[in-house]
Amino acid sequence: MRISTSQFYSRNTTNIISRQSELNQTLNNLSEKKRVITAGDDSVATNSILNIRQEQAMTKQYQTNINFAESRINVQETAMQTAENVVMRVKELFLQGNSVANDDSSRKALADELTARFDELLSLSNSRDESGSYIFGGFQTNTPPFELQSDELVVYSGDKGQRLTNVGPGVTVATSDSGQKVFMEIPNAVGDFNPTYQLAANTNPLIDEPIDRAIVKSAVISDRANYVADDYTINFTRNATSNEMEFSVVDSSTPPVQVFPALPATSEPYVAGKEISFNGVSVVIDKKPQDGDTIELKRQDKQDIFSTMTQAIAWLKSGNGQGLAEAKRQLDFGHIVANIDEISIKLGNVRAEIGTRLQLTESQRERHLDYDLTLEKSRSGLEDLDMVKAISMFEQQKLALTASQTAFSKVQGMSLLNYL
Repeated sequence: MRISTSQFYSRNTTNIISRQSELNQTLNNLSEKKRVITAGDDSVATNSILNIRQEQAMTKQYQTNINFAESRINVQETAMQTAENVVMRVKELFLQGNSVANDDSSRKALADELTARFDELLSLSNSRDESGSYIFGGFQTNTPPFELQSDELVVYSGDKGQRLTNVGPGVTVATSDSGQKVFMEIPNAVGDFNPTYQLAANTNPLIDEPIDRAIVKSAVISDRANYVADDYTINFTRNATSNEMEFSVVDSSTPPVQVFPALPATSEPYVAGKEISFNGVSVVIDKKPQDGDTIELKRQDKQDIFSTMTQAIAWLKSGNGQGLAEAKRQLDFGHIVANIDEISIKLGNVRAEIGTRLQLTESQRERHLDYDLTLEKSRSGLEDLDMVKAISMFEQQKLALTASQTAFSKVQGMSLLNYL
């Protein structure tokens, strides 16, 4: 087969350029340490790499969100832990104050420390995060949610909003609790009603005024379907014939209508600790009432931490009493202590919720780290270069190019004249 000079040069030039191009491509891959640099290198792999990078960017955003969420949750957890410690101290001081050994100066010192603890709790309720946002204001983060009024009442001006942060696909975590929930909506220790006591004086001059009087242990709406919304009064009377204590329950209408026991009975024998049921309400009263004592039940299923502390301070400032006054003081003391216990329980429950949220963020963090490692492994397999294999290929291609160039140089210099 005869090959013209032009064909010879064309074929060899094309061969050298092709080998030079392959060598340059391998050299470029080596410098970038990547197998796929442009879509032309591997269109299928390029599309997969793009999808992986989008997933990695989303995972990175979730990790950023988790860091943000944990920071805010930790601020609230610190505030709640401090609040728990304050309430424990409040109970300790209050119990210490219920002693006849305390004189006016001792009670004043205790009341002064309780006032300082009140101020500390108010400050905690207005805590802010690292960005300056109030953590207990709901969605109202720019103004203090709690304010002490001139009448000594603390008013909440935030809302019930709860801020959420997206920490995973379809997974959100709460990064705040409203002050309404944490500090203002604490269960009433008695239940759904707040008792007020009107105590009658002892008419027997031979007996000292009893201090330990009947106290409401619970008053709850037990049958909401049959509940009649109203305030109720429990009246205690001594049966003149049997000398036994009896009671009746009336509503708040004028004149009052008896709701228990059912008419025509006018009263029911009183048994301490026995449940009394009427109009969907169940009441349990402990200890012994006196003839003429009354207990008023007003609907109230929530208390707030600040009002309870204000009551505790006022109780300490009132000083030890005698007779009816001290009996009433001891009833108030029992309810205040029970409400302080409910506050401790509520703060503990909120802290437990916060702990659950921190566990969720940590779980999501680990999940994203594992997922990111899987994505990176897949991306590396598609995009990254096998350096050992690439260097070996580079040497082979360089050798082939050198051989082609040498062969072409020798062949193009050949002539029949050299052999004559």
